[in-house]
Amino acid sequence: MTCGVPAAVARRVTVVGGGITGLLTAVGLADAGAQVTVLEQKDTVGGQIRSIEVDGAVVDVGAESLHTATPGILELLQRLELETAITEAHPGPTLVVRGRHLRRLPTGFGPTGPSRLWPVVTARILNPAGLLRAACEPLVPWSHHGKDLAVGTYLTARFGAQLTDRLVDPLLGNLHAGDVHRLGLAAAVPPLDRAARSHRSLVLGRRGSHAGPARRFVTLCGGLAQITDTLAADPRIDVRCSSPVSALQRTVDGDYLVVGDNGALTQADAVVLAVPSAVAARLIAAQDARAGRALDSIESASVATVVANYRRADVANHPAFRANGLLVPSTAAGRLLKAATFLSGKWPHLALQDSFLVRMSAGRAGQYGIDQLDDGELAERLHGDLAELTGLSTAPHLTVVRRWPATMPQLHVGHLDIIASVRERLNGRHRIVLAGAAYDGVGIGNCLRSARAAVAHLAADHDTEERAA
Repeated sequence: MTCGVPAAVARRVTVVGGGITGLLTAVGLADAGAQVTVLEQKDTVGGQIRSIEVDGAVVDVGAESLHTATPGILELLQRLELETAITEAHPGPTLVVRGRHLRRLPTGFGPTGPSRLWPVVTARILNPAGLLRAACEPLVPWSHHGKDLAVGTYLTARFGAQLTDRLVDPLLGNLHAGDVHRLGLAAAVPPLDRAARSHRSLVLGRRGSHAGPARRFVTLCGGLAQITDTLAADPRIDVRCSSPVSALQRTVDGDYLVVGDNGALTQADAVVLAVPSAVAARLIAAQDARAGRALDSIESASVATVVANYRRADVANHPAFRANGLLVPSTAAGRLLKAATFLSGKWPHLALQDSFLVRMSAGRAGQYGIDQLDDGELAERLHGDLAELTGLSTAPHLTVVRRWPATMPQLHVGHLDIIASVRERLNGRHRIVLAGAAYDGVGIGNCLRSARAAVAHLAADHDTEERAA
């Protein structure tokens, strides 16, 4: 099952937003017996899942990979009959920019910090003072006292500023396109938040723990858009592209009229808003001004992806391209490049004979440089950063630019409290449900979890109404 539950839901549900969350929600609602309409403002579904063709190969310019250990991911691919398209990433290293040098990201280092200290010691990213401070982590008193903290605040208290700035910032800051000193533990890194609340020391708390299922990075030959395309093709849901929504109106019977920009009306017993927080804020404001203002306070960052096609012979003599990619800290003055993925090295199906594909990304919260450049200038700037870091001396013979304006939600300290308060108001007054990355976390796994929760909420709400009747 994708996200269905063994219960009936409101008979007619309109889902606003045809991204991964909206489509998963729609199919889950259809599983539960609802009549579902999906309204998507763009001319195609998928949201931040977008696959394009470059030099005959299909590459992803939005979400790029999946974690097989994420609950429900493999089951979803099996249900959609896409398991034969799964391909696993090459087990190569990731590089981190340190000054003018490239260093390997320490083995076992992830968004929750280091699982072991020795790989950090041997990575040559921290200086002796930084290494000594990180090694003292088991001796540091409790750093989490119940209230939500910024990721940077917590990890700096545990391991010191060097580890946060030189390792956590390029890794987690890149993932969220944000400032690790503002991102909240609870919303941005729930596993780290749980560990921080459960153990005084992260290092000691992980000793003797079981690793659990292997976290393999995979993608799909043919692109991740196969997921959203297959979901949208489900004959039980009515997907309408080029259908932007301008307003929600409540009828005297308690139903909703979903008003399109062209004046078209869709009537529904309940509405799911699987859209960015700014769009949800605008639609909700007429129904609940306080909830609308709360959602409008959530910031979003604009990001861009550039796929560059180099000649394989031009990159062959540069050792950096034997890695899977590189990460750039936000403190790297003057660099627009945030990260690069060496697609033709990372993914076996993209290992082209004569070409070498590189995916470069730019854009962070509070940084507006990408908005001031046209596509050609943006591609040239990112290539220049990459060339300087790797020693590459030749330009790509093809670049493709994809911009994602105001699409990366910033899950700052207190984010979950904001969402909980909005949902409490909606639950008490309206049959409007929020679902998606802006509310429950970035990544396909979080979108799947959010969609399941939306379906379960509508099923429980319908159950309550049925008993009351």
